[in-house]
Amino acid sequence: MNEALPLRTPGAGIPQVQPVVSFDFFMPHDHGVIAASVACALDTYHAALGPDSGRLTTTWDADGEPSPLSNADWEDLRERLAAAPPDDFLDDLPQDSLWFNILTRRRFDANVRLTGDESDSSGYEFRYRSRLPWRNPNARMLSVLNAQVPLRFLEEQGPTRLRDLAINLAGNLPFSAAHVGLSFVSSRGFRRALPLLKEDLFRHPGWAVPSAGASMDMGPQVDGIHWLNFLGPPLLETVGGIQALRAHLRHPETTVQELTGGRALIRLGSAPLAGDTKRGETLPAYRELARFLEPWLLPSPPFTPFEGYTPEEMRHWWRRFLEPPPAPISDPRDG
Repeated sequence: MNEALPLRTPGAGIPQVQPVVSFDFFMPHDHGVIAASVACALDTYHAALGPDSGRLTTTWDADGEPSPLSNADWEDLRERLAAAPPDDFLDDLPQDSLWFNILTRRRFDANVRLTGDESDSSGYEFRYRSRLPWRNPNARMLSVLNAQVPLRFLEEQGPTRLRDLAINLAGNLPFSAAHVGLSFVSSRGFRRALPLLKEDLFRHPGWAVPSAGASMDMGPQVDGIHWLNFLGPPLLETVGGIQALRAHLRHPETTVQELTGGRALIRLGSAPLAGDTKRGETLPAYRELARFLEPWLLPSPPFTPFEGYTPEEMRHWWRRFLEPPPAPISDPRDG
């Protein structure tokens, strides 16, 4: 397993920075359509944690207020994830009603967030937000499900177990795009710590940044290149289907797996890699997929530029798999 992990973990020693493996699913559907599948994904995630399932101790309400997670809260979660009537549209509420104002101000409908308590940096988290249920929804608006496990999960259980968990989480989720890869926990103060990560983020292109692609208004696009890349309808058909993927993706570390429901999984190697441009490890399989998917990649980061980064630096980081990699150089830290 050692060769599958980064030689140097970005942010080591910075309290606000914790590396994780992140699972992100983007679904062009309202809560009423996907609720049952989200409930199954939550049960799958919780069961996969095994003894660590007890590390989920906190639930967060829609206003971002935490409270202890109890057995009663689990029952409440399952009730909230019960499928709503498919014709329960926001259009049908009086526009001057309290609930209409609350929902439109929050910009999401259903909400689930489970973590450890604020003193527990375990790296486990499950989060789901559904788009607002308009009768004629904005085609760019998505429901987003995110789950996280710490790097320890990968080290102890291996990449095959990680891949199987990703496929099980995908289950019947009707995603247009999804991905799994190396990322960070978005803890309090994380944004202020980002300037300290600048060199490592450019050096290790396999790392992603939380919220960089977890945008609810991403539309039928892809938010970057990761270890596991899922495509579903209508995006898979738009890029040419399974046949186009297999015809264009020739790197020996790339595999294309057909899934049920008109979906596909593109795996870039046997395990997630961070890469190291100073050592010439530029992740060519990732670059090949980026070139193929470029017409469908978000052209710029869907977030406010990081503190301490210029717009040009942000653009370069966002396009790190599309622009020529830097030439490898010696680094005294590698001695």
